[in-house]
Amino acid sequence: MLTKKENVQTQMILYTLNDLIPEDSLYRKIDKYIDFSFIYDEVKDLYCEDNGRPSFDPVVLFKLVFIQALDGLKSMRKTCEKIKVDVEYRWFLRIPFGEDTPHYSTFSKNYERRFKDSDIFEKIFINIVEQAINFGLVKGDTFFTDSTHKKANANKNKFKEELQRSVKKRRHWLEQEINEERKNQGKKEFEYKDEIEEKVVKVSTTDYESGFYHRDHKEKGFMYLDHRTVDSKCNIIVDCFITKGNVHDSSPFIDRAEYIRDTFGFQVKQWALDSGYDTLDIKKYLHDNNIFGVIGYRRYSKSDTKIHKTRFKYNKDLDCYICPETGIILPYTGRIDRQGYKLYSSKENCCGCIDIRRCCAKQGYRVIRRHIREDLNENFRNNRISAEGKELYKMRKEKIERSFADSKQNHGYRYAMYKGIKKNQNYTWLICAAQNMKNIVTKVTKNKKKSGDTPPVSPNFLKNLIFNVTITFLILLSTNPRKFFWGLSILWKYIAFQTMYSSHFLALVYLPISSNFLFLLAMNKSNFLITNWMHHF
Repeated sequence: MLTKKENVQTQMILYTLNDLIPEDSLYRKIDKYIDFSFIYDEVKDLYCEDNGRPSFDPVVLFKLVFIQALDGLKSMRKTCEKIKVDVEYRWFLRIPFGEDTPHYSTFSKNYERRFKDSDIFEKIFINIVEQAINFGLVKGDTFFTDSTHKKANANKNKFKEELQRSVKKRRHWLEQEINEERKNQGKKEFEYKDEIEEKVVKVSTTDYESGFYHRDHKEKGFMYLDHRTVDSKCNIIVDCFITKGNVHDSSPFIDRAEYIRDTFGFQVKQWALDSGYDTLDIKKYLHDNNIFGVIGYRRYSKSDTKIHKTRFKYNKDLDCYICPETGIILPYTGRIDRQGYKLYSSKENCCGCIDIRRCCAKQGYRVIRRHIREDLNENFRNNRISAEGKELYKMRKEKIERSFADSKQNHGYRYAMYKGIKKNQNYTWLICAAQNMKNIVTKVTKNKKKSGDTPPVSPNFLKNLIFNVTITFLILLSTNPRKFFWGLSILWKYIAFQTMYSSHFLALVYLPISSNFLFLLAMNKSNFLITNWMHHF
């Protein structure tokens, strides 16, 4: 039978916006558990109290970005257009049908003029992290840090080459230790000066502040880097910092670690990093702050066939190396270079060694270079190969890499929507805040469900228990078997009704019934009980 659908497009319905939103809606959960009222206090200095036209609600303007991030919408224009017809968005923004939604120009002008030079974006991110802390979702003692690239809004083929000069970063603490060593050897101290580094780099003609990103087995182009740190408990993002794409991963680490500590007051005990953070400065920072650091192993090229110095045994007491083949001792020569490498060598000829060509090359004896802070490298190597270190580094990909994957796959983080580091940093604050909000409501809702698996005990539990125990004893005192079973059946029905939704079924049903059954067995009346039981049911 052919059926034709009637036209119901003009049907009038009487529903509230709240009735149309599912109970398990993400936006309903966010509205329930996340407090946005702090935004009014943060932006009140950016508005005039007694002059000008009425403004759009500032919370609505920031919620627009949260909607765009949570649903991974490609642009703010598309987001503003979708709000007009989407019931869930209107409910979340508290904009009823019949009231105009914010136009894209309203959003863009506020961000371009009112919020441009403010720190409101960072404050929103920090407040969301603090709300996660209040929910108990941040442990604060174990962190994971890594960086991911984000494609800049620039054509990789449109660039110019520029000669950039910069002052090479100096390690003043290392220079001081090197000069102390030379002073102990009775030698003149080194004079260190600032060095100018010159490097030809590609500069985009579209987005000048982006950097050309080129790494092995990865796409090349103009990128931005997001240096992100997440907590180990629930993957809450505690920091996100934007730099050019050609900045090394390790460069901003120490500054961001200090920022996290000063902002939230965390007492970090463990920190897992990949091989890109294998620098002496980072190792010293983690060691000085009593942080158990695990840094990935960097695999170097195997083209060098020379026997590695790790084959030689180092004697800490004598400060010398021992050859594993000949037993020749290589003492410290008293020489140290400007980079902090101490030289160990023996003038004794190694012609009797079968690996002389692979070990000593042409000079006929081996020279080993050991850094003055080689103890740091050994400590972190021991951390990496320990059972605790292996487990911690295994968690790294489950935490920080998952956070990056979630951002790019679900929240539109693969491409930069704005030009310039400042704009991308502000947008990243809000993106990570939205991602944290999703994690917060997901974990809180899950914990609520777990705690609600066992329904609460009835307030009349004690009264019912006393009543049931009294009835049980009265039945036990009965000498008439028929009356006994009749009372037992009534007791069964009463208790079953009282404990239908109670976790105390065993206490109220099993124990009284079992006690009655045992009493009947003692009175040699079990056959009667079984017969009447079958007849009753």
